[in-house]
Amino acid sequence: MKRLIILLILMAIVVTSGCIKQTINIENKETTTSTLGKEQACINSGGTVKTSQCCKSASDFPNTCLIGACGCGPGNTDEVKVCDCPEGKCFNGNACT
Repeated sequence: MKRLIILLILMAIVVTSGCIKQTINIENKETTTSTLGKEQACINSGGTVKTSQCCKSASDFPNTCLIGACGCGPGNTDEVKVCDCPEGKCFNGNACT
C-alpha cells in the first residue's frame, strides 16, 4: 500500500513539473517575440513600422482599431512604435485589418 501511495505521489510530481515547464516555455516565447513578432506581423500584413506619440500607458504596436491608445493629451504621451496600415485599415495587435 505504501508503494502505491509513493508511486502516485511521484506520478503527480512528474505531471505537475511537465505542466510548469510548458507554461514557462510559452511565457518566454511570448516575451521574446512580442515586439519583433508584431513588427513583422505589421510588415507582413501591408503596414509600415513608424513611431507616433501615444499615451504613456501604451506599449509598442498598440491596437489602433480601438479608440484611446494614442488619444492622450501632449503632456501624457510617449513615442512608441506603431503600425501604419494602408488606408481604411487598422492594426489590431496582430495584423492590419
